[in-house]
Amino acid sequence: MKETANSASLYQQVEATLKEMIEGSVYSPGDQISSERELSEQLGVSRMTVRRAIENLVRRGLLERRSTNGTFVRRPQVYRRVGKDLPVGLTQQLQEGGAQAGSKLLSFETTLAPLKIAQKLQIRLGLPVIVVRRLRTANDQPFCVETSYFPAERVPGLCAEDLQSRTVSLYQILFGRYGIQPAKTNETLKLSYATLDEARLLDLKVDAPVLLLRSVVLDPQEQPVEYLISVNHPGRVVFDAVSTLDIER
Repeated sequence: MKETANSASLYQQVEATLKEMIEGSVYSPGDQISSERELSEQLGVSRMTVRRAIENLVRRGLLERRSTNGTFVRRPQVYRRVGKDLPVGLTQQLQEGGAQAGSKLLSFETTLAPLKIAQKLQIRLGLPVIVVRRLRTANDQPFCVETSYFPAERVPGLCAEDLQSRTVSLYQILFGRYGIQPAKTNETLKLSYATLDEARLLDLKVDAPVLLLRSVVLDPQEQPVEYLISVNHPGRVVFDAVSTLDIER
């Protein structure tokens, strides 16, 4: 790189370069990055430009400063338990891990079940389903985009206003209002690639790798109550599988 008068554009280039190093093979989670002086010499820019780029990556949650020890690649903040016989809602998982759970409602609609969704929920083709799409956060950092499908007849009266609060637990609503108790899940986990919208929401590049979880949530009578599609940031989420997990190949 070459220092130019357009400092804003230059620091953004440095930031993009460091982000590629973090998300690529140069650095791993927990690694200490090179010093500002070393990066300045390596990239051919001023230390002030490097410092500005690093500070922005710290604000975005990719890096963390440890007092006088240096700057490190932040480790994944979210450990998601999958393959459990007794599934726990994501909000509860985050709270148990010491993180502040949050969500932003992206869309809420009632539509007619297409064939795939009808099959997953074991309902008749064309019956009403409620579709909830949310951006999930841990300590205010986005880590996954989730789309949930519910048979409308199981959740009468559920509306967008119920999910406007950033701290609301959807599973608490399902249990408290409708008596729905998730008891079991059928899950698949695979590698996928971020769409334009997913990349924007998760602070990734378009077509960047993501972890795609699909889950059918069953009640104690083994009737489907939810079909979930969860797109996860690979640098911010680690899946912890205890029981059998069906991995799509």
